[in-house]
Amino acid sequence: MITISLTKGDAVAEDLGKKTFREKLKLLFPLIDNLRRMLAAARHAFNRHSRAELAKIAKLQDDFTLDIDPFFEWVEKELETGPAAGKADLLKFQQVLSNLELMAREISGLAEPIRRKGNHGAILSDKDVVLVNNLFSQQEGFLRVLVDIFTYNDAGLKAYVVNECRKIRDASFRDEADHEFRMMDSPGQPDAWSIHIEILEHFREGLKHLIALVEALD
Repeated sequence: MITISLTKGDAVAEDLGKKTFREKLKLLFPLIDNLRRMLAAARHAFNRHSRAELAKIAKLQDDFTLDIDPFFEWVEKELETGPAAGKADLLKFQQVLSNLELMAREISGLAEPIRRKGNHGAILSDKDVVLVNNLFSQQEGFLRVLVDIFTYNDAGLKAYVVNECRKIRDASFRDEADHEFRMMDSPGQPDAWSIHIEILEHFREGLKHLIALVEALD
């Protein structure tokens, strides 16, 4: 966990205040690592029906909340009391925090449909299992790239992430439409259909917040 606490004194707040915007972003690397661990736990639970990994998702979500809250407290205080000259960067930083928090919510939200998959014995098609695992790999890869974006602010890298996220998001909409068509064509497995669609929705929302985060850095 990040050992940052604004309630134990003003030293941390003063340190944040002295850092550049890019240096502040680097302090968020542990939060991104936490998101990656949550994704890994969700993937393991999806493929192995592991209750231990499902419990780990909840624990990591709690840790993430405890770690990100001090950053929110600091930036909100600075927006209220700090000089007007620095407020543009503060608002950007706040947007980054908000979208990281929303991404964490979507990743942790995967736990519920994954839990139903195990509890109900829902059998997804081979195609759907491969698609979901690809989504896990792609989102994990984007989080790795996000560290580079925070570090280098490369315009080409930001454009790549935004474009790829949009492509994957659009492809998931097509996959959902395909599922609806196949459901009308055959009885299928209602539980499996709904679980797959719910997982797609969480990934899609996560990608939406990742796009918003990257665009906030411009």
